[in-house]
Amino acid sequence: MSEPLVLINLFSMPAESVDDFVANWGTNIAIAGGARGFRGTRLHRALDPNATYPVVNIARWDSVEDWEATVRQHFVRPERDPNATLQGPQIGSAPVTAHPNLYRVVHITPDPAKRHA
Repeated sequence: MSEPLVLINLFSMPAESVDDFVANWGTNIAIAGGARGFRGTRLHRALDPNATYPVVNIARWDSVEDWEATVRQHFVRPERDPNATLQGPQIGSAPVTAHPNLYRVVHITPDPAKRHA
């Protein structure tokens, strides 16, 4: 099997919503845990509290089809645009906008500290 695809999802939200969003991430991502083709995720929080994208999720998926099927089934309601503002009790009352895109690794620069270990 080839290397998985990388999903990079940038989240924009008011600064006062970030703590709640991060605290509820496990609940929000639990659906993906059992999805076909899901290979794990890492959630990143910006050090700058005024960052345009204060939270970034980087996940791995086996294929575009697996990711799209999960999004259609669990995250996108038919009446909504996939890039629409997301709101819900796990996120809080303020709007959170997701900007997901899939990527394929095209170059890897090894960690120089690991070469001498």
